[in-house]
Amino acid sequence: MTTSAVWDGDDYVLTGEKSSISFTEGTAAIVFAKTDPSAGARGVSAFFVPMDSPGLGRSKFRDLGERAITRGALHLDGVRVPAKNLLGREGQGFYIIMNQFDFNRAIIALMCIGAAQQTLEETMEYVKTRTAFGQPIARFEGVSFPIAEAATLLEAARLLSYKALWQRDHNTPHGMEAAMAKWWAPRLAVEVIHQMLLLHGHAGYSDDYLVGQRLRDVIGLEIGDGTAEVMKIIIGREMIGREFRPY
Repeated sequence: MTTSAVWDGDDYVLTGEKSSISFTEGTAAIVFAKTDPSAGARGVSAFFVPMDSPGLGRSKFRDLGERAITRGALHLDGVRVPAKNLLGREGQGFYIIMNQFDFNRAIIALMCIGAAQQTLEETMEYVKTRTAFGQPIARFEGVSFPIAEAATLLEAARLLSYKALWQRDHNTPHGMEAAMAKWWAPRLAVEVIHQMLLLHGHAGYSDDYLVGQRLRDVIGLEIGDGTAEVMKIIIGREMIGREFRPY
């Protein structure tokens, strides 16, 4: 992190760039910046920054999917933020965001499962009406077996996500379960939606159905809030011990 926040009179002055960020069409942003560059993670603070602040610019990325959310970059050139816009106290920014990651990772997992579940249900309706060799293709095991497998795996991923959220509700450690859900559910959703696209045949590769859009969407969610590799580091650290975490 190179974005800095320097105290000046009654304001903080923020300078730097944030890329990539979500919800670039919003009216305000929560910006994390270093108020004490020598303190590492303990020197990061969080600020509420209106998007119309002088000196703040934004650019939008042309993504493959997740276009409703939008993604892009913030450019901060001496943006003045009142002291009252500091969230929490100085140095609490890293704690604030890390406290929400586990919750958000479980929610992202459920978003992916929802996209895959919707695609699965639409595919089941499609294969009941699409015919080949004089009968609905739903009668073929090559069609019904992938559907059965997808339904089973999605249910397992859903319960894992619910477990992480249940543990959070009961104030018990849930970082490992949230990481498991965040790693497994997006990957599973990509596989399920891809398979459902294939069961639609050539029609699934067209814009006539939403299968392709959902496939692009969940691929993006494989990256957001921590890649698969980061999730595996968290899982391994919790299972084997922090002293054996990768350098």
